[in-house]
Amino acid sequence: MVTTASATTATGGPGLPSDFPLAPGLSACHPTVQGPEVICEWSGVDGHAVYTFYHDALPKAGYTLLPGAGEQTTPSEMGALGFKKGSVSGALTVRRTTVTIQVITCPTPESCR
Repeated sequence: MVTTASATTATGGPGLPSDFPLAPGLSACHPTVQGPEVICEWSGVDGHAVYTFYHDALPKAGYTLLPGAGEQTTPSEMGALGFKKGSVSGALTVRRTTVTIQVITCPTPESCR
């Protein structure tokens, strides 16, 4: 269970960018890879704490949060945020106790437009 939103030096593991932060309490990613897209999913976590962590940690790691990020806790925890850094873009989604991170890395930023 994730209990803090403090920064960490741990990274997401195989498939995720080397500078992508890993929220406290999450294990390294065991990705599903579909072409340039990497999908990591964790279950049984505190969705609110993970969302809060990434909302704070991604900008500190140099990622830009895209417009439209949001979270709701009623009637159940749900949240989403998009992010971008150079040729890497992606999204984090939270549904109750399940967190999914999708990352697409393009050879050049122009190739994924």
